[in-house]
Amino acid sequence: MDNMSNGEAVLDCDKNKKLKKKRKIRKEFIIIIVLLIGIVAIYLVGSFYFNKKFLNSTYINDVNVGGLTLNEANEMLSKTVDDHMLELKFNDGTSEFVSGKDLGIKYNTDNDIAQVLKKQNSFAWIQAFFIKNDNTINNLALLDETTLKNKVLSLNHLQEEVQIPPEDAKVEYINNEFIIQNEVAGSTIDQDKMLEAIKLAFSEGKTSVDLQAQKCYLEPSLKANDTKVQQLYEAAKQYASAVITYKTKSGDVILDGNTLLSWLSVDESGKYYRDDDVFKEKATEFVSSLAKKINSIGGTRTFVGANNRTITVSGGNYGIRLQNSKEVNGLLEDIYANKVGVRTPVTTGKEASTDNGGLGNTFVEVDLKGQHMWYHKDGQIVLESDFVSGTYNDPERRTPAGAYYLYNKERNRVLRGTKLPDGTWPYETPVSYWLPFNKGIGLHDSSSWRSKWGGTIYMNNGSHGCINLPTNIAAQLYNNIEINCPVVCYY
Repeated sequence: MDNMSNGEAVLDCDKNKKLKKKRKIRKEFIIIIVLLIGIVAIYLVGSFYFNKKFLNSTYINDVNVGGLTLNEANEMLSKTVDDHMLELKFNDGTSEFVSGKDLGIKYNTDNDIAQVLKKQNSFAWIQAFFIKNDNTINNLALLDETTLKNKVLSLNHLQEEVQIPPEDAKVEYINNEFIIQNEVAGSTIDQDKMLEAIKLAFSEGKTSVDLQAQKCYLEPSLKANDTKVQQLYEAAKQYASAVITYKTKSGDVILDGNTLLSWLSVDESGKYYRDDDVFKEKATEFVSSLAKKINSIGGTRTFVGANNRTITVSGGNYGIRLQNSKEVNGLLEDIYANKVGVRTPVTTGKEASTDNGGLGNTFVEVDLKGQHMWYHKDGQIVLESDFVSGTYNDPERRTPAGAYYLYNKERNRVLRGTKLPDGTWPYETPVSYWLPFNKGIGLHDSSSWRSKWGGTIYMNNGSHGCINLPTNIAAQLYNNIEINCPVVCYY
């Protein structure tokens, strides 16, 4: 009996344990169910709560509007526009400040922030605690375009005197070589871009705008690494490296890369090359300009004569003249060969010197007003005399002023005027010494019909244009002077 009682007791104990275990499991299950229901309830409550409010960590234009209603968010964001101060950063490292009030900017209540609220998933309110949600709204600001523009144009950096335009990269010829000069940014503001950047900054609630980063400056159209600049550099070295120097009375005239660079042509692909027709046209223009500095025939010249007088005279046939077409051809040959050096131009005529108005220190000075002549030789007056020139009061016989050169020397010549229609000569005058310098006008002896020279004889009783000298003076001049000697006449 006792054994059975013990067995029954064991069975009862086991039953009790199993019953307690089942009760515990049921209790834990109930707790879990309750917790799940609680969590779902909380989740649903949260979802309902954020259905009308922005989720946590929601930012609009860098402003945290998490947990705010639409009206509350608008109120907060309005402060970022109405009272907002914006720093404008310029490329010189300085800044200027403007406020929304200065620019006539106000908050736009009819904006798009409601779209942010509409698009958000309120069931993701728990996730929002851990993930930042950035949003940019571009229509938070209302502005008066006129007020905005006037204020911006009043800024110090927008004044005309400080606006330095950008410079393109370029190829230059410096110190006898071609180099690429880098582009220069300058400080000229693109006003339209600047206005747009400011409007956007206020609308997005930015505190500063880097105008250079926002590309609000006018930029050079050509940069040093651009293909076009590199092409020009290579073409310049190949076609424009000549350095041609001309010696003129007014100084050296140099044709080098500074000018030749502009003679290059460019094709549709941007490649630079030498167009021979263009080079000939440019060379012709250059030579025409050069001729003005080289040509001296008939031009004005100033020289120092007897008694150290400074005299200016123009006219005559003395001097040099550039032969333009021949010079163009010769110049082009030198350019194509990239020659460097002094070029002697192709000219007609010549001058005795580049000094003393081109006359040098050996010349005949004829003072038509003073009726006196000096022969300068090697800087010394070796002969002088009074003379009688062409009849002044008869324009057809008046001796013309100008610089000439002695083109012949002749003994025992008969001088005649222009033959008359009947075949006779208006005059026939034999002379012993004939020194012509201006067509039929020359210096010669006249003692066979004159006994006086100088004074005012020439006014009414002068020659037909020649310079009448005493025979002994004419003989000395003939024996001392050489052909091509300058003869300068002046009143």
